[in-house]
Parts: sequence; C-alpha cells; structure tokens
Amino acid sequence: MPGAVAATEVQAALELGLSTVKFFPAGTSGGAAAIKALAAPFGAVRFVPTGGVGPKNLAEYLAVPAVAAVGGSWMVPRDLVRAGDFAGIQAMTAETVALVLALTTANR
Repeated sequence: MPGAVAATEVQAALELGLSTVKFFPAGTSGGAAAIKALAAPFGAVRFVPTGGVGPKNLAEYLAVPAVAAVGGSWMVPRDLVRAGDFAGIQAMTAETVALVLALTTANR
C-alpha cells in the first residue's frame, strides 16, 4: 500500500486514483492528530496507520473516522517468530482482535 504522511503525498496518491494510503511511520509523523488534520481537506481519503501503533494507542487511532485499519508488528514479536512460538503469536493476535472489537463496539 503506498504511503503518505504529507499533504503533497496525499494529493499525489489522489492523482493516481488511490483513496487509501498507509500512514507510516505514524508514531513519529504526528499520530492520530496528524491523520485528523490530513483528513480535513482530504475527506475522501482513508488512512492505515502503521509504525508506532500498539495496544496503548490503538483506541486513539480507531476513533478517527478516516482510519480504515491499523497495522503493527507488536502482535508478531521477533523473539516469538525466531522461537517458532506460533501459539504465542496467535494468542497475542487474538488479544488484539478482542481489544479492537471492544473498542469499536464502545465507539458505536
């Protein structure tokens, strides 16, 4: 997915016919507040923040209407991958899915 963190990049994406862009690295590019600011003039654009997204700030990103989805590697830590601990990865992913469901249900 093409990325865009600046208005000129969002505009370029629109000119290419894209309506959804990755917002990376989200944490160091202004986070949810920056997405809100970009969404104001680019109302038809949806964002997928990655980089610096995790359980502690997931609610902040999911509360932004312009956020289509979030991505993150916190669910697949390198140590678990190296160890082949796929049950651990599955458990972390299930915890994240439950958190997302709880957050999105609470925001309805």
